Amino acid sequence: MKLKIPLKIYRHVRRGLDGILISLLILSLSASQPVLSFEDRLSLQLAGRGFDFATWLLSVWWEKWILDAAAPQAFLNEATQNQGVRSFVRHLEASQQAASDLEHYIARPEPTAPLVLEELRRRWESEHRSVEALRPLVEGILAEQLAVLLHQEGFTFLGYPIPPVNLRLAAMPNLLVISPRDRIVQQAALPLQADLTADEMDQIERRIDGAFNISSLVVPLGGMALYPAMIMEIPSIPYLMETIAHEWTHHWLFLWPLGWFYDRPETRTINETVADIAGKALGRAWAGRFFPEHLPPPPPPANADPGPPAPSEAPAFRFGRELAQTRSVVERLLARGEIRRAELYMEARRRVFLEHGYVIRKLNQAYFAFYGAYAAEEGAAGAEDPIGPRVRRLWEQNPSLRAFLFRVAFITDLAGLRRALGEP
Repeated sequence: MKLKIPLKIYRHVRRGLDGILISLLILSLSASQPVLSFEDRLSLQLAGRGFDFATWLLSVWWEKWILDAAAPQAFLNEATQNQGVRSFVRHLEASQQAASDLEHYIARPEPTAPLVLEELRRRWESEHRSVEALRPLVEGILAEQLAVLLHQEGFTFLGYPIPPVNLRLAAMPNLLVISPRDRIVQQAALPLQADLTADEMDQIERRIDGAFNISSLVVPLGGMALYPAMIMEIPSIPYLMETIAHEWTHHWLFLWPLGWFYDRPETRTINETVADIAGKALGRAWAGRFFPEHLPPPPPPANADPGPPAPSEAPAFRFGRELAQTRSVVERLLARGEIRRAELYMEARRRVFLEHGYVIRKLNQAYFAFYGAYAAEEGAAGAEDPIGPRVRRLWEQNPSLRAFLFRVAFITDLAGLRRALGEP
């Protein structure tokens, strides 16, 4: 973790790169928002439930500017840094458990005891203060650790990653995803407040569906490739590593055609699948380098023989396979114009998933439109998904993550994938 150039020079370079990337993001966002767009009309139906990214970004940029100058993690050795991350995760878990205990206690039908209530509040406030005190330091530590891995992978200039790793651990907003009812495609996506309950999500969806005759779904987000990247506060070191690496990959892809044309459906699926693959690969390397106790076991060989099932065993319920089959049936029904029948079928299948322990609040066209873009694994992209398997095959053909990303950076559609794989 030795610096290759003086820290003072790097900070000036990093601030310049940050400013360039932020300016590019602002220009791309402003250029893609026409007056009276469909998203504008959707916003009128949300009754103040939207999330204000401009306010959030301004506050975070100011804080990051100050912390970047201080760089408190630079004064700690590696063992102390790792201990700080572990301590943050413990306090975050305790804080979230205290908040849950407080919510459940208040929701009880029995009268609340003031002393117990006050004790629960004190416990939450204490843990929350610890989380907020550690958060800026831990953000710097995690960013520096990923920078070390990116240097090893060859994604740096003068020893520093391009673009710089920049993240913020935060309560994530939800996302309202819109799809037409007669086909599966993401037509629009609007950010919503972070603190929506399940019944509030359902009310928003019913209002939007009724007003526009579309399929909508409110989904929770684990991360967003803003700058800095917005990362959900989950008390799991493996989750944090993989998600931060996933969002940095989006930042890197923004410098190449695969990131420039993200709004195109095929490009979006390739982009998300690549980020998923890179996030998992970097997350595994991250754990091996800094947190070996969280290193996941290696996946079984592709040709491994699981052996025949016992005669008394019922066939295993595979979520990904069943979801892919469900999407295939839905697509056939929609192609024939049988919209209502497709929607009834999805609800029936949702209940089947629920019976097998997979809680899906709502299964509709918007669900498949959103989750189908994450084709790194079998599932929502469908049984006949043409993109996911090809991206995975391209990953398997490359000797390193760097070679894979530079090879895929210029591929923006299925035809480009086929050419890269030498298909006719």
